[in-house]
Amino acid sequence: MFILTVHWDLRLLWAGLTVTAKFYFTCLLVATGYSVALLVRAYTRVCRHSNEGSASDLSDLRRNFAEGSNRIENLRQFHSLLFFLFGIVLTNEVYACVRAILDSRMSLSALGLEVFSSAIAFAFCTLTTFAFLHSLQWFVAARLQSYAIGNLRQLDN
Repeated sequence: MFILTVHWDLRLLWAGLTVTAKFYFTCLLVATGYSVALLVRAYTRVCRHSNEGSASDLSDLRRNFAEGSNRIENLRQFHSLLFFLFGIVLTNEVYACVRAILDSRMSLSALGLEVFSSAIAFAFCTLTTFAFLHSLQWFVAARLQSYAIGNLRQLDN
């Protein structure tokens, strides 16, 4: 496992990041909180409607399903934007690492590949966050679809 084989000095890794990467990571954590709150709210709404049985009206059921689907689709677009911004920021980080190696070539203590450790840790943490958000979003969307399909079949009978 990558996590267990690498020494993680988080303060040192954080200090090695550029201001852009620090700002992006902070915004990503805020966006993760927002996404989790929105998905938990959507999930609890689905569970509440399935337990109450209040969605017996077909138009009410379709409205709830459309509203939930639209929110999840907007969240998908937001996550795509964050992912593209991640690519831009990671490219900037790698460029900064290469520039640091090139600038230190003439020094007696020239930098090596260890310069990339902060960029690699940044990419690992960000991609782990995206994997968590994608899994949660997928779970809520599947739950919403199964709820809607089950209730539509029940109303048809």
